[in-house]
Amino acid sequence: MAYSNSVQKRENMVRPLIYGHRGMGCSLPGALSFFPENSMTSFREAQRIGADGIELDVFLSKNNELLVMHGYLQKHSLCLTTMKRKADSGIQRFNTDNYVESEDVHATDLVLKKPWRLTQKSIELQEIPQHNGSNTDIFEEYISNMEQSDSGECVPTLDQVLVEFGDSLKYDIELKGSNVDLGLRVLDVLSKHPGLDVVISSFQWVAPNLNLSSSRANNPLEQYPNGTDVVDLLGPLINNKLNIPIALLFNNETSELPSLERIVECCRHYNATWAVVSHEFWKMGTPILGSDVKGKEAVPYLVNYMHDHGLKVMSYFLESRPDSDEELQVQIESGMDAVCPNDVVKCLGFVNK
Repeated sequence: MAYSNSVQKRENMVRPLIYGHRGMGCSLPGALSFFPENSMTSFREAQRIGADGIELDVFLSKNNELLVMHGYLQKHSLCLTTMKRKADSGIQRFNTDNYVESEDVHATDLVLKKPWRLTQKSIELQEIPQHNGSNTDIFEEYISNMEQSDSGECVPTLDQVLVEFGDSLKYDIELKGSNVDLGLRVLDVLSKHPGLDVVISSFQWVAPNLNLSSSRANNPLEQYPNGTDVVDLLGPLINNKLNIPIALLFNNETSELPSLERIVECCRHYNATWAVVSHEFWKMGTPILGSDVKGKEAVPYLVNYMHDHGLKVMSYFLESRPDSDEELQVQIESGMDAVCPNDVVKCLGFVNK
């Protein structure tokens, strides 16, 4: 696609949909949200300020509940955002080896911790980039925090969210964990709430095999555009009975993207409607494998290519960095179909100008 075409198409772009990331943004250590992520309080605030929809994370618990929450570390520990309510001993904290899918707890047992930002005496925005997922000390410090949210709010179930908000919001339901029955259970709940605007997304999918004659057949990013995770949560939802659109999240291990052809191939394999990418992929040395387009221009280049192949594109903002004006403008002005920010207020300010 010629660069000039990318510029021309931006003139015809429409306002992107805004899906609040976990409601009003992430509240993990180093993140900026004042609201507990994936909580009813956070979702209510996103609705109040005018977000088009919400992105939320869902696990299938050991007790077969669809828990709306985001785990920590590879096996999704409960320790960062929740504590356990016990009738006989009050509130207890979880350790890093207490995993969402293996603990014998119900949603009503899981009390949400205060957002990390509310536990800080004072902090400047410019300090936040230092406090990201690679900073083990700040995570360990927060794990030991015994404070709970003022309301004692519990982790919601997917059904509770849908009952309260109905068709007043759009939903990006991200499948988490390793239970391959999760997607079908989500469909069961959605069948009780017909007519909602929903997309089901996940990082947990497996790319189709590459053609060995491909010039990029030996490139790891092209071979495994979503990492080497072998769990496939989206496979059971291909051509699902409710015709709920599927979204493939790229990339589980790096912000760089595989070739545009490979992205389309993977989406076709899953009959997916959406490709979802990190907001910062354009900052990589080679944003898109096989393309010479670099920097900010890589964003509309990606969007236009996907549109030309019948796909929609969403960008999501990472957990532990402020959503800068520049980064929000790059996404909004590129023709993205949807943006999933942490700073929902700022993002809405840009799109509603």
